[in-house]
Amino acid sequence: MKSTGHGSIRVMIIDDHRLFNDGLNAMLEPEPDIEVLTQVYDSREARAKVKKLNPDVVLMDFNMPYINGIELTKLLLSERPEVRILILSMYEDERHIGTFREIGAQGYIFKTASAEEVVLAIRKIHAGEDHFPESERKSNHTDDTFIKTLKLSCRELEVIALIKEGLTTKEIAGKLNISYYTAETHRKNIKLKVGLKGEADFIKFIFEM
Repeated sequence: MKSTGHGSIRVMIIDDHRLFNDGLNAMLEPEPDIEVLTQVYDSREARAKVKKLNPDVVLMDFNMPYINGIELTKLLLSERPEVRILILSMYEDERHIGTFREIGAQGYIFKTASAEEVVLAIRKIHAGEDHFPESERKSNHTDDTFIKTLKLSCRELEVIALIKEGLTTKEIAGKLNISYYTAETHRKNIKLKVGLKGEADFIKFIFEM
């Protein structure tokens, strides 16, 4: 990791996906005004690393085992309100973006973004600006009124997102660091809240969200 000297933007990357984390680090390496202080692969280590290194900007994955992006953002900002947090996410609906706005993150960027957009976002939030998507893709079912009506929990919405990624119940349990039984219970609870019994109708509903 390079040291760019006084005045550089000191960045920390927190993402449990090593390939993405390492790729992001490599992408930022050529930028003369950005210094990656460290890469964190386990969210449980993030608090101590932020306290020790005091980064200007934290690039943080949303969906991580142990401590997810929402919980970690709240924790870090409660201890270091001056740190600027840029969320990296595959979720493109307004509900998630709005949640991070409300809890104090300064930016939210999709993992499909170009290198140029990521660098721009880092520079913007370091300069005191926010960087959120100008428009988000809305689906048939995921507007706020619908979500509130169904009373789906944040964990249930995470399970839905992972099902849409093609993960099995066992894989979902591993990703969220919960037991297979708990993951299966979340599936059953979603079905009950939505009012679906058959697996085919459940999967159809999931992919229409």
